[in-house]
Amino acid sequence: MRFGDWCDRLGENAERPNPKIQNWIWTLGFGHCLVIEIWKLELPPVPESQLSLDAGLEWPDFLAIAFYFALTFGIAVWFGRKQKDVDDFFVGGRRMPWFAVGLSILATLFSTLSYLGMPGEMIKNGMGVFLGILAAPLSMAVIMLLWIPFFMRLQLTSAYEYLELRFSYPVRLIGAALFVLLRLGWMSMVIFAASMALDRVKGPDILWLPGEDIYWWIGLVGIIAAIYTAVGGIQAMIWTDVLQCLLLLAGVLLAIGYVATVDGTGPVDWWKTAANTEGRNNLPPLFSWDITVRTTIVFALINHFFWNICTHGSDQVVLQRYFSVSSLKNARKSYFVNFLVDLTMASLLSLCGLALLAFYLKHADQVPGGLTAVKGADKLFPHFLGNQLPAGFAGLIISAFLCDAIQTLESGVNAITAVAANDIVPRLRRGRPRIMSDLAFARVMSILITMAVTANAYFVANRVQAIGETIVGMMPKFFNMFVGPLASLFIIGMFFRRCTARSAIPAVLCGFAVSICWSWWPEIRGVPKEQAPSFLLAIAAPCLTSLSIAWILGWVVERGGAHSGLKFTWREIVSQEEMKSES
Repeated sequence: MRFGDWCDRLGENAERPNPKIQNWIWTLGFGHCLVIEIWKLELPPVPESQLSLDAGLEWPDFLAIAFYFALTFGIAVWFGRKQKDVDDFFVGGRRMPWFAVGLSILATLFSTLSYLGMPGEMIKNGMGVFLGILAAPLSMAVIMLLWIPFFMRLQLTSAYEYLELRFSYPVRLIGAALFVLLRLGWMSMVIFAASMALDRVKGPDILWLPGEDIYWWIGLVGIIAAIYTAVGGIQAMIWTDVLQCLLLLAGVLLAIGYVATVDGTGPVDWWKTAANTEGRNNLPPLFSWDITVRTTIVFALINHFFWNICTHGSDQVVLQRYFSVSSLKNARKSYFVNFLVDLTMASLLSLCGLALLAFYLKHADQVPGGLTAVKGADKLFPHFLGNQLPAGFAGLIISAFLCDAIQTLESGVNAITAVAANDIVPRLRRGRPRIMSDLAFARVMSILITMAVTANAYFVANRVQAIGETIVGMMPKFFNMFVGPLASLFIIGMFFRRCTARSAIPAVLCGFAVSICWSWWPEIRGVPKEQAPSFLLAIAAPCLTSLSIAWILGWVVERGGAHSGLKFTWREIVSQEEMKSES
């Protein structure tokens, strides 16, 4: 059956045909057919003389960047005018469409770090990290069946309100602090990655700028983000995320299609080329008891599983998007959209890494100065976009990079502001007169936090260039080290019925100590980075440490009787709501 026939039958059989759904189906079907037809075209190989080196951005690229920035700022202003209160600013009035929220979650979690980091990781170290995606069905079951029903029934603005209901205000403060540190490091890394990409594609250095250009781009991205963040709120953020998701998907498809057209090769050829490249392995070992082995397939599976369940079970940036939809059903649909597009994007980016490695091994003279194809890793994709794609396309994709960094800042800053406005500030200003409205306060806080993140990005840029690790390998040092301890707080609250604040706090602090040592072991001990424990266990190890200690303390220091937090465990929250719906 052809796609159009299937759509017609769908409309005929539906009791109440939904024109919006049919339009979306037709759009996806047209795009599907278009991709197939383009892929079938037999385009002649591009002559070697037309492969450019250090061409950089041209005037059509700058026009594309200007157009994209104008469009995204227009979206921000449009939705900013509609905001009436902080509920609109933080959760969009809880009426956002589920498909837009799903794409927004992907665009947020799959930021410039992943977009540049996954091809770079594939180029330098093979497909070990990508194989972690095989754990996705298990993490999807946990998120769909446990996390989403629980949080949607709580009806929160800040996820850390739950920690006070279950434990106490100090625990809520610890959770909020871990989240703020997590997202400050995350946003700083994103600014660095976007600025590095812009620095690679812009062409020759700008002579009248003193110092390295990348530091000027960091400042520029930070200033633009500060303005954008204060205006749009989460509604503008979600719709711009949708646009960026589509553009980033187009960028990776263009890169793969370009290499296939120029060299007349395909995925099988790229795999063979990568397998024969000295200094890297396509497939890592299955497992090792030596935790200093950087990558094994089992380590990758553990990393993917824990990263997904921890971020979806404790991160305000993700949970705030679920809070913005109207029902549990729509929240699950949002996650399912995120899951499908995430799987597609990860597969395409890994394939893109193989394509770029094969391309730059064949055209070694096109590699950025002073680098080889493998050593260039993270720099090859942005260099490719700026120097190989036709004028205009590169500008559009790079503008998506920049706006992704700005959107990532807005996502993180909006979430941090929501946490500060709900978890911290009300206690500090209790009984004192208000200087400004809640909405004005949220916007001022957004600007101040963005400026702090930009300042921290300079430190990140310095450390990343000094250490010489890939972007994926640097993530635990700057933000993933907070993910495991933070998530363990929520898991303890939901499932460890005996635990109160007296066992949860020391357990999480011990897990956090393990996380610091795990992620910064070479710097703490002064040993080579080859002796560091695998970064793929940097979330699981501290999380499991916290959970183990909390379970032990629950039996050692807790009395085991009834306490006020019992009514906020997972079983009680879910069962209470089910009883209400039945009645």
